[in-house]
Amino acid sequence: MQIVETVRQWWRVQSYLRKLEALGPAAMAELARDNAIPEADLRQLVSRSETDSALLPRLLKRLGIDPEQLAQRQASVLRDMTIVCAGCAMTRRCRSDLSQQDAPLRHGRYCPNTETIRALRQGSETGARPREL
Repeated sequence: MQIVETVRQWWRVQSYLRKLEALGPAAMAELARDNAIPEADLRQLVSRSETDSALLPRLLKRLGIDPEQLAQRQASVLRDMTIVCAGCAMTRRCRSDLSQQDAPLRHGRYCPNTETIRALRQGSETGARPREL
């Protein structure tokens, strides 16, 4: 069953990439500009599987940070974190760590968003609302 789901996700990602490429250079540049991200990052975000794109919200929730609230209050911070996460080569390790509900998280050893997460947590502990980064 897992192989079938993996193939489905791969096919879905390929479909998204074809649709993105079908936009043409001008429309793709406009889409990237509208989202304030480089075109290469746009392709990288589209190429992520649904399970990989769910890792950041899961990590944030596990650490006591509400991703929906972060999206409302500091959308550019969450966007930047998502882009960094999309480029991460440690998704398998992250997924494994997050699947162990009672185990302490070890994301600080490998997560490229560690410093941003630390700053967000410090801001919430002091009651201060971290400024838009």
